[in-house]
Amino acid sequence: MNAIAQRVTATPAANFHDMARIIAKEAPTLADLNSEQLEQIAKLVITQRLTNELHTAANLAGIEYQTERETFLNNAGSTDSKHTHRSYRNALTKLEAYAERAHISPLELTPARADDFIYSMKGNGAAASIRRDVAACSSFFTWLERRHEGIKNPFRGTKARPAEKTAKELTIPKNAAEVKKIIAALPDYEAAAVSVMAYRGMRIGWLPGMEIIGERFKTTSKGKTISGALPDNVLSAIKATAVPDKRKPFSGIKQEALARRIEYHIGKLYEAGKIRATYSCHDFRHFYAVSEYSKDKDIKRLQGLLFHSGIQITERYLRSLNIKD
Repeated sequence: MNAIAQRVTATPAANFHDMARIIAKEAPTLADLNSEQLEQIAKLVITQRLTNELHTAANLAGIEYQTERETFLNNAGSTDSKHTHRSYRNALTKLEAYAERAHISPLELTPARADDFIYSMKGNGAAASIRRDVAACSSFFTWLERRHEGIKNPFRGTKARPAEKTAKELTIPKNAAEVKKIIAALPDYEAAAVSVMAYRGMRIGWLPGMEIIGERFKTTSKGKTISGALPDNVLSAIKATAVPDKRKPFSGIKQEALARRIEYHIGKLYEAGKIRATYSCHDFRHFYAVSEYSKDKDIKRLQGLLFHSGIQITERYLRSLNIKD
């Protein structure tokens, strides 16, 4: 009977007569009732529907959307990462633009509307970007759900988001000999940067803020300080550079400029037929991850080495590199 009631109340009806016919169709156990009795039940159903709609509207009217939005953005996640805040803000801006076109408040988003919003983004961005935007919007509604009785996360359980792409063929350096060959062919400064990525698994974005103290380093990742030991070959590569401050060897350059310098020289090596692919800076971090994981298949140890916040991230990372065991 509950299922019947849900179907009835979810079905649009213009008047009591239409609702009565719906009830007679959806609730065969009430088939013996006459039309007057059915219309009485229909009145009760419609009254209950209007009561629920008014209650929901009243709850939504009491929510200051812009205030809640800014509060969420200022406290989004547990990180101070500017990139994370920018991603969340951009996603909500897209959602608000969709809601405006649909002549609704973002707070009035239903699961069907949420799906339509996701569909509207397809063709206007990469699948990974759409998944990121959906995750950001979903986080916002989950946050609202905890603060306001009338809010439910319409993105929960959606099947509309693009599927993750299957892992592509690896283009990372095939072995340590190739990495050594690349580093030997690079200018000292670029060689030092590649050494840090290939032999310690650091992201290129961590290099400008890296400080070396003895044989250890510290830097910042997503607003958090991370630190660890540097291998001897990395320390030697840094000492071989002409930078005056060996404690902060990459502090005078932006990550984009450093990446361009490295990839320029990598491209030259590829054009000369000396390497098999035009490796990106991140491919050297991939090389480090694969090399370390192959030593003992210890995913927990690898999580620590890569500074991932959770082991699930490391598992997805390995799958993206086509590492299945």
